[in-house]
Amino acid sequence: MASAACYRAVSATLVAGIAFFLQGCVGVQPIKQAEKPPVKRVLPAAVEKDEFAQAEAALQAGLQEEALDLYRAYLEKHPAGKNAARALRKLGDIFYREGAYNNALKYYEKLAEDFPEYPERPEIGFRIIRIYNNLGRYHTSRYRALEWIKQYPDDPLTGRVYNVLGLDYEALQDNEQAFLWWLRAEKKTAADSRLQSEIRERVLHIIETSDIETLTRMAGYASGTDFIPPLYYRIAMLSLKVDDFVGARKAAMELVRSTSEQTWVNRGRELLERIEAELSVKAGTFGCLLPLSGPFAPFGEEVLNGIQLGLGVFGAGGGDGPTVEMLIRNTEGNPEKAAAEVEDLVKQEHIIGVVGPLSSKASAAAARKAEKLGVPIITLTQREGIAGEGKMVFRNFLVPSREIKKIISTAVDELALKRFAILYPDNSYGRFFMNEFWDGVEQAGGTIAAVESYEPDQTDFAEQIKKMVGLYYPRPASLVKKLREMRTPYELETEIEPEGPQPIVDFDAVFIPDTYQRVIMIAPQLMYYDVRDVQLIGTSLWQSQKLIEMAGKYVQGAIFPSGFFRKQHDSEVRAFVRRYEENFSAEPGILAATGYDTARMLKAVTNDFSIHTRNELRKALLALREFHGVTGNISFDAQGEVEKEPLILTITGRHMTVFH
Repeated sequence: MASAACYRAVSATLVAGIAFFLQGCVGVQPIKQAEKPPVKRVLPAAVEKDEFAQAEAALQAGLQEEALDLYRAYLEKHPAGKNAARALRKLGDIFYREGAYNNALKYYEKLAEDFPEYPERPEIGFRIIRIYNNLGRYHTSRYRALEWIKQYPDDPLTGRVYNVLGLDYEALQDNEQAFLWWLRAEKKTAADSRLQSEIRERVLHIIETSDIETLTRMAGYASGTDFIPPLYYRIAMLSLKVDDFVGARKAAMELVRSTSEQTWVNRGRELLERIEAELSVKAGTFGCLLPLSGPFAPFGEEVLNGIQLGLGVFGAGGGDGPTVEMLIRNTEGNPEKAAAEVEDLVKQEHIIGVVGPLSSKASAAAARKAEKLGVPIITLTQREGIAGEGKMVFRNFLVPSREIKKIISTAVDELALKRFAILYPDNSYGRFFMNEFWDGVEQAGGTIAAVESYEPDQTDFAEQIKKMVGLYYPRPASLVKKLREMRTPYELETEIEPEGPQPIVDFDAVFIPDTYQRVIMIAPQLMYYDVRDVQLIGTSLWQSQKLIEMAGKYVQGAIFPSGFFRKQHDSEVRAFVRRYEENFSAEPGILAATGYDTARMLKAVTNDFSIHTRNELRKALLALREFHGVTGNISFDAQGEVEKEPLILTITGRHMTVFH
């Protein structure tokens, strides 16, 4: 044995010496040492004799799969052993943490059934309840929870079991029982702030999604809790929604009495004021907000003329007499004054609804105030999104987006135009229409070939037009040659002397979203730079006889949208125009026509529906379908936006006509 050891030592020394020698030789690679095989984790020999201890050690070492196999092996050999209950618990816990609930349930159920004296049996029972809830087996979870409560009424986990019961009942669509168990859970889990927060969110959600009957029963359970104020507030709001003002008043009074928290007290008092206002509302009496002084006064006067004519103030045309009363208020075009007038009309005059205002800012302020006070308002503004201010806000006026949609469908679908140029003023109006038109054209399958902007007060448009047709920047020689090669033999033969660069008009139409005054200056300049035989397209601002008088020959065939055209063949339009001219010695425009239609529409709604409350008026307006007005057929969508198609007008000779 000694000689063998000596041999191994000498051999090792010899090998090391040879390796050292070879490393020192040029061009000879050193001998690579063999890679160490992976270390296999070996449990201590003392543990090998006890499968449960092996499983515990494996789990502690992070070897979960080995631990699972060892726990199972232990149970197979010792199903009733001293550690069998602990092994079942460990198996259940591992699968529970992984979310493998069916596997966890199998071991927890066996533990509960085979070991009734297991000291942690309440917790195992709770986990079984929770697993059934997680698996969507709500009836079983509920049954097991109720049985658990009978067995362990004073266990520290009682509050958590109550919480799962609430989840079960909510899933089973029994909001009342869910609310009851969550109230109990909140009392039992005061030390767990996270769970308390979750329970509170669930209770408030239940309150927001329950009906009046359920909420009333829930209020009986919640006396003395923080949930009483939101309960009564919700009951009052739902009662108002169905015009149950007696029920709403009772709930609002209970709200005020139930709490000392000032926020809720204030809400309750606001509700009471609103209810009293609703109960004292005057059916058929409306407020009308118009700018009757200041820079917008002419527009307000025109709307007022139309409203008076529509109400029958001047006799014929309004029906049998004014069944609708309109209380006129001057906003002066001021947003703050508009909002204040809404509040005064609601609280002092007890009106049922509001008409107006006109301007963008005043309309927004009045709409927000009307929404807060719960009174329907029919705004007469082009402001985009005004109807989105709330469920009480309506709009009866042609909006730019509808203008764009109609003009594009006419250009693309009816005139088969595909390529467009846009020449627009660099202001909010011009930018809005440019973007809307560009997006709409592309959605319709067309192409934008050129886009140029100009200053709103500009009078010379040479630079913009030249850029649109390739005359502004010097052309490369190759392009000039190519353009010359594209000319026909006849064009070359008839050329007396070489001309300058010719415009490259690679679009079918030019869209100019500006006033008729600016178009009067732009149209002749387009012609001057040989931008001919293209379709001119405008907005409703082009609708003026002065456009024809001052630039008629340059705008022949132009098309643009209109919310009202007094020369239509419609008999009602003709009758309206005649009566307006007789009473006001002026031609009616879109504002007068809109006022006229709004007044007549309110008369029709008031006569056709039994309206005694503001909410009934809102519902009647939403139910209105295709009311025939001089500005078109009027309906409102679910958001309160008017559904009314504009006309398309065109210029032929010295006249504007409806485009066909």
